[in-house]
Amino acid sequence: MVERMVERSRNRLLALAVLAFQVGCNACGVNLKSGDPQRPDIVLISVDTLRADHLHSYGYFRETSPFFDSLAADGVRFDFAHSASPWTLPAHTTMLTGQLPMTHRIVEDTLKLPTEAVTLPELLQGEGYATGGFVATYYVSSLFNFDQGFDEFDDFGLTEQTNLKGEVVAEDVVDNALKFYEKQEDGQAVFLFIHLYDVHYSYDPPSPYSTKFDRAPTHDDLKYKNYFYYKKNLPSEEQFEHQVAQYDESILYVNDQLRRIKEATDEAGRDVRFVITADHGEEFGERGSWGHAHTLYAEQLHVPLIFSGGGLPSGVVSDAAVGTHDIAPTIAAWAGVGDLLPNPDGTDLAPIMEGKPLPDRVLTAETTRFETNRLSIYADGLRLEWDLKNRKKELFDPHGDPNEQTDVLKTRQADRLTIEKKLLEALGTPWQVNQPGKLVAKHIGKKKGKKTALSGAILMETEDKGLQVKGSTPVEPGQKFAILPYDAEVIFQDENGKELGVWQAIGDNCPDGTGPLTLTSCGTAGASDISAEQKAQLEALGYIE
Repeated sequence: MVERMVERSRNRLLALAVLAFQVGCNACGVNLKSGDPQRPDIVLISVDTLRADHLHSYGYFRETSPFFDSLAADGVRFDFAHSASPWTLPAHTTMLTGQLPMTHRIVEDTLKLPTEAVTLPELLQGEGYATGGFVATYYVSSLFNFDQGFDEFDDFGLTEQTNLKGEVVAEDVVDNALKFYEKQEDGQAVFLFIHLYDVHYSYDPPSPYSTKFDRAPTHDDLKYKNYFYYKKNLPSEEQFEHQVAQYDESILYVNDQLRRIKEATDEAGRDVRFVITADHGEEFGERGSWGHAHTLYAEQLHVPLIFSGGGLPSGVVSDAAVGTHDIAPTIAAWAGVGDLLPNPDGTDLAPIMEGKPLPDRVLTAETTRFETNRLSIYADGLRLEWDLKNRKKELFDPHGDPNEQTDVLKTRQADRLTIEKKLLEALGTPWQVNQPGKLVAKHIGKKKGKKTALSGAILMETEDKGLQVKGSTPVEPGQKFAILPYDAEVIFQDENGKELGVWQAIGDNCPDGTGPLTLTSCGTAGASDISAEQKAQLEALGYIE
């Protein structure tokens, strides 16, 4: 036993020595030129699936994030930052446009940014920044038009299986980003967007990181299936502890790879503003399963948000409700083009970083992924989680109960009604009835490769019960309502039972008001082009269920 312990200790010390050498040589061989003396570079980093509460600077017990923590210490850390979506595609659309899903409506992988959309990189490119985008997964790729506005964009090849299997590792992404940086001439301002996938399952960091917090992974370890499987087959506490340790090791690996950028820019004397965030988090059994995209609780939406460097102030903003939709307006304002960002839902956070109070805000989030239909609203210090499909509401006090373990809905019904009014104001009621009849909303989902018609949610306000969900309902002229998901098929039946429509709130099927329905805001999302091979790969990986 003693010999095994000594050997284990020796191996751990050797691994840490190798790690220390690698960290100390992160910037070896990188030679950047000087930057623009009039304006700092901007580096926006999105670490896929990174929970805020797994960073040491956010109170986590493991030292997973020394570089991130140093940026937080020198800059502004927002403790109550949330994403608007628990999965990658809509979350990154929000991050790069400043628009919430209710505005951009890129809520399924059948949809993509339209080419006429204006993104943050396009605005910075127009202001003379050299723009480089380096991304590690399919849902932030050129297939969904994320390459708009970048002088150089690298998604590592859409047709390669490595792109879908998460084998584009942080080292490769950072290497290519630094090569782009090295190409820039003296005095050239740079905007970098870096997306890393290593913290997403399968949490498989290279050695020596793979033994930093636990044993090395083995072939006997769990292979992720899907959220619904783990609802019935939750891993044991021991298995979960190992998976969480691997997740934390992946954070440390990413942390050290990203440090290389700062070392290289510091060596060149470049002034840089770093923004560290994530698209969403991960559930580790808190609601009885494992994964993301299915719910809107804190473990899936609470993300880190750190602004650091380039003359920014330092401090901690503890309670102000901010979100990833505030990133694009903030960065655009740095470049003097904040007023050119079209229809942003977010706001410039500069005044809050300087200590000014943030006005009361309403934050919304939503998901219709994998045949779910959920809506969230934060207002007045409370958050409502609404499962529209199962017509279940929960109310949480996220400041007093940050892990959202206690549902206070029964004791705070008046607050619930107030919040629902604010939710309806935020969503709007873009649909209006022009003649009596019956309304039906259907959401076309997918299950095992087959289409399935699910009930869409018709949101209507009632005097006695607040905001209610109806799948089909009689309607009268003048009634206004919202429908989720946005790509639901809406059918109107007149008083004789004749079906009129099908309409949708996205694309070319919006009612123009000459018939039984009027829609005041129609989404302009484009249709994505996913090949049959890519669909099969995504289904095998659990992205399509």
